[in-house]
Amino acid sequence: MTDLILAIIHHLLVFGLVAMLVAESMLVRPGMRGMDVDRVVRIDIGYGATAGAILIIGLLRIFFGAKGYHFYGNNFFFWGKIACFLIIAGLSVPPTLTFLQWRATRKADPAFVPTDAEASSVRRWMRYQSLVLVVLLVFAAAMARVPF
Repeated sequence: MTDLILAIIHHLLVFGLVAMLVAESMLVRPGMRGMDVDRVVRIDIGYGATAGAILIIGLLRIFFGAKGYHFYGNNFFFWGKIACFLIIAGLSVPPTLTFLQWRATRKADPAFVPTDAEASSVRRWMRYQSLVLVVLLVFAAAMARVPF
């Protein structure tokens, strides 16, 4: 039962992460408004917290799930999935730093809105995250189906 509960939580968190990345992508665009900055900052906080929860639940699955460490530790696809997760984490840093800068600027100047160039640059980082996320999901599907 523990394995099932951890798997359900893990998958729901991943779907939540994808939803937050999509929401950020919809808000960050040329011509965005100041209130969009406020929203994207809140979503990005949730994005980071959700990524952390995914990592914690994933570790719990490794050590307390039905398949155990041997399955994961010897599985090439698992390590590909971990590499993708770390790449996504790295790719999320520039947008997060930009969002924090926007929030600070907006506190000092409530009329602040990002330039179209800034928004386009952040969107590019989010597209990279999305592409690596697709690869991560391919690794996850392969990991679950390929015996090791």
